[in-house]
Amino acid sequence: MEIEALESFNTWWRTGKVRDDLLASYRRHLFSHIHKYIGTRQAILIYGLRRVGKSTMLYQIINDLLASVKPNNVLYFSFDDKRYELEDVLNTYQKSVLHNTFENEAKKMYIFLDEIQKVEDWENKIKSYYDLYPNVKFILSGSASIALRRGAAESLAGRIFDFILEPLSFIEFLEMYGRDVSKIRKNPDLWNRDILPLFDKYIKFGTFPELIHIDNEEIAKKYINSDVIEKILYRDLPEAFGISDIELLRMLVNIVSKSPGMLVDYAALSRDLKRDQRTIANYFEYLEFGMIVKFVFNYSGSPLTSKRKLKKVYLQTPNLAFASGENLDRILPKMLENVVMLASRAVFFYRASFEVDFVLQKGNKLIGIEVKSGSANIRQLLKLKEKFGNKIARLLLLSETDEKPAEGIEIIKIWQYCLFNG
Repeated sequence: MEIEALESFNTWWRTGKVRDDLLASYRRHLFSHIHKYIGTRQAILIYGLRRVGKSTMLYQIINDLLASVKPNNVLYFSFDDKRYELEDVLNTYQKSVLHNTFENEAKKMYIFLDEIQKVEDWENKIKSYYDLYPNVKFILSGSASIALRRGAAESLAGRIFDFILEPLSFIEFLEMYGRDVSKIRKNPDLWNRDILPLFDKYIKFGTFPELIHIDNEEIAKKYINSDVIEKILYRDLPEAFGISDIELLRMLVNIVSKSPGMLVDYAALSRDLKRDQRTIANYFEYLEFGMIVKFVFNYSGSPLTSKRKLKKVYLQTPNLAFASGENLDRILPKMLENVVMLASRAVFFYRASFEVDFVLQKGNKLIGIEVKSGSANIRQLLKLKEKFGNKIARLLLLSETDEKPAEGIEIIKIWQYCLFNG
């Protein structure tokens, strides 16, 4: 491997600092949390959807380290476009930059590896280096969920801390816009006229940091389609799983984009799409791996039983539905439901003789949430209270319209709920 392949990523070896264009003035909320773990022995893994700011966060961490760490002792490499073996990268770094070995280098070294999931058997390779060289700190990132976390848990147990960098929360979106969130929280109703247009932009394309200051909807759609969806469908997933039926992946994304929160019926999809039922189930798992979709399960009181029941599928962000080109007036109610899923981090809904959009489990208590889409919402919540009795801590009706108060039910505007959650 040529030294130029490394030097192009690590300009601080010559300048002593990270290039300004690689940094962002705003730091995601996760940054301060991860920063606490930089001094620990364990490796750090940051995973999340494409274009949510993982690489930027790595560069921000590097920039802070350079205040106290020798530039040559910090290495960054991305496996997204550059296909090299991990051993080649680290051997070239030791020989041509450190002019020393990890074993003999006295000072601590920080190794940042981006899109690590593209390295075959990455978890066992990192484990080997981790065990051999206590003075090497690994900070890893990846644009996939299931395999990364499974690999970390199985092969790197006790050696790694993992963190998810989610799409921008509405709180972070407002902060990037220069709004004082703490001030708005004191009396949200006073801010309706100012915040509602921003909330509209947020649910369309505002969960991606690079689109914050873009106002052209066509540009935003093109960005999400080309830099997020197409790279996952046409490159990431085929490389990871050897997928040949890209058309099926695209069809499934389009179906979910038309109705986020739909019940997953593999048999019905098999009939409609003329594909094998098991293949469709596998392809949904691939989309979950790529962080395109997220499943929410029917609450039963037992996690194992819940996962055996029918499940709903949402998009990781409602912005993916916006990018699909569907009629916004038609899918907006579902996009609002999707944004509440994102803000609440919901894992469950409830569906038996009646249905409630989300059920949050807080200790041994439950919070029922309905996102307004029809006149039966309050009645559904009251049925949930009747069903689970004292287990219910709160019942929330989330709506963008003015609703009359209802006994035992808190009625909150959706944007205001997102202002306090996420």
